[in-house]
Amino acid sequence: MRTSLFRAALTSCLLGSATFAIGAFATSAVAAEKPAAPPVPIVSKPVGVLLDAAKKLMIANDFVTAKATVTQALAVPNRTPIDDYEIDNFLGNIAIKLNDHPTADTMFETMAESPVIPEADKPATFRIATLLANEAKHFDKAIKYGHAFIALGGPPDDLVLSTMSQSYYFTNDFANAETFANQSIAATAPGKVPNQSAYQVLLGSQIKLKKEAAAIGTLEKMATYYNDPADWGQLIDASSTIKMKPIELLFFYRLRLATRASASGEEYSAMADIPLSIGYPAEAQAILELGLATGKLSNSGKTAAKLADARSRTVKDRAGLASFDAMATKSATGELDVKLAEAYFGYGRYADAEAAARRAIGKDGAKTDLGEANMVLGMALALEGKSADALAAFNSVKGGSAALMKAQHLWSLYAGRKTTTAAATP
Repeated sequence: MRTSLFRAALTSCLLGSATFAIGAFATSAVAAEKPAAPPVPIVSKPVGVLLDAAKKLMIANDFVTAKATVTQALAVPNRTPIDDYEIDNFLGNIAIKLNDHPTADTMFETMAESPVIPEADKPATFRIATLLANEAKHFDKAIKYGHAFIALGGPPDDLVLSTMSQSYYFTNDFANAETFANQSIAATAPGKVPNQSAYQVLLGSQIKLKKEAAAIGTLEKMATYYNDPADWGQLIDASSTIKMKPIELLFFYRLRLATRASASGEEYSAMADIPLSIGYPAEAQAILELGLATGKLSNSGKTAAKLADARSRTVKDRAGLASFDAMATKSATGELDVKLAEAYFGYGRYADAEAAARRAIGKDGAKTDLGEANMVLGMALALEGKSADALAAFNSVKGGSAALMKAQHLWSLYAGRKTTTAAATP
């Protein structure tokens, strides 16, 4: 579980909720001077005066003095249960503003347990109590308050549902964790990205429940929604058991680079071996240099020798690239154009790779590998930012090996991803 995401979502929600709650309970404090109509409970006048003063300080963002002012109300004799509820309400929201979540949790848990909680306060109180209790690792309380919130019958709240899924997960109730994570995702407002924490819980629960196929599907959705390199890396790693030809393995390596999925020094070296062995030295050179730039490789020993070899071959390859382009262009069939497209891709010349791949597809020919041609076309288009065209190219890859079709599937997910924040040109 990536708890930092949970914390960030919680803080964002609490601050928004606290602003709303201030308006709600501040009215009760003012009502000490102008009593509200029954049956709304009101605080006693001595407590109301102090809470009114605290409200003004909170509006002025002086939360330290506001806290001290509210604390004075604890010394008022003969307080009523609603007095104590509203004091806790103020102290809880002030604690949120001061980023003192442990105190806020204590206050909101007390409020959630109060027998005099006003009906109008229940949605916000149960909601915030759920989030704070989960953060405090009071998972049983978070589940209890979450169910109390749901029982009010309001519209589904994706954050409350996600929080409950986390609490169930950390109490090893993976079935309920999966259920509430799915409910959180289903509650996502149209046009919004689903709660990432809910997806993380869903994935973790499915793994614990040994639902491997479902977990892969969840991971694929996570990759397309959040474009997290770690998710892409897991998807690529999950394909490592499939038997592959060198070019098919290269397709997966290219996706690892495009998604910035992490790689060890050993993996960078292995990734460079493939293009070097099948005649694309510029791509091998680029991979090795990236490994050096990321600190995963050191320019010594076997790595230094391999890089020197790649650079030497690239010099010769680049010198003959123009003549090879002319030869491929004149060829009646598309085999040479496919190889040219792969070469251009390795140089990062994606527009040229696109043109060569389209020529290969247009010419066809008995020896033209249309699966490879459409793959390199789709990859080039994806890295040019032409997502719709890339998807069309990938959709033209049909009837290939298991490895080819898996590569086609993952590259299609990449081209159709909903965010590009983590994307990078290899």
